[in-house]
Amino acid sequence: MALWNQFVDVLREAIFAYAQVSHGNLATGILGVTFLARLALFPVTLRLARAAATHQDRVRRIQPELDVLRVRYKQDPRRLAEETQRVFSREGISMFPIGGLVGGLVQAPILLALYSAVRQCASVGGRFFWIADISKPDRLIVVLVAALTGASAALAPQATGHSKALMTVLPALLTMVFLSKMAAGVGLYWGVSSAVGVVQTAIVQRGRTRSAA
Repeated sequence: MALWNQFVDVLREAIFAYAQVSHGNLATGILGVTFLARLALFPVTLRLARAAATHQDRVRRIQPELDVLRVRYKQDPRRLAEETQRVFSREGISMFPIGGLVGGLVQAPILLALYSAVRQCASVGGRFFWIADISKPDRLIVVLVAALTGASAALAPQATGHSKALMTVLPALLTMVFLSKMAAGVGLYWGVSSAVGVVQTAIVQRGRTRSAA
């Protein structure tokens, strides 16, 4: 716990230091440190996103066969599991990619510590452009960040039809609900993260398009 508190303190002080360089504006400090942290993590997150996209493409290719198995063995769950495992093994595909899980666990402490530091700094308050006080919720920030979240979800490869619409709209709605009760400073942090997510998803999708061409 002491090590965790020290890590959060380092990030908080980095935000304050960056704010001092920016004429004491804490919002600028939050934006700057969040961007730098996301930039440092970007090679890792991009690699994980590409690996996940590759795995998804490989699973999609065997999906027709998996659908046949579901129909054939719908009354026998045990046999269905065995046959599904056999197909994945034959194709050399992992049913539960460990790399993505490990990568997510490695990033989680950093992002959680940054989130804690941002919350502490945002509670101090301060003006930023149209935001009168970054310690209080701001509707425009909520809408903008929700739009970025929705854009990232829309760019991601998903099923077509109602499922795609749901998976695009749902993250945006959840973001709006959550941020509507959070400080605008936290919204700025979330907005930077969402913007990086949009760029990352676009890069991955561009690579997939080139590979398919």
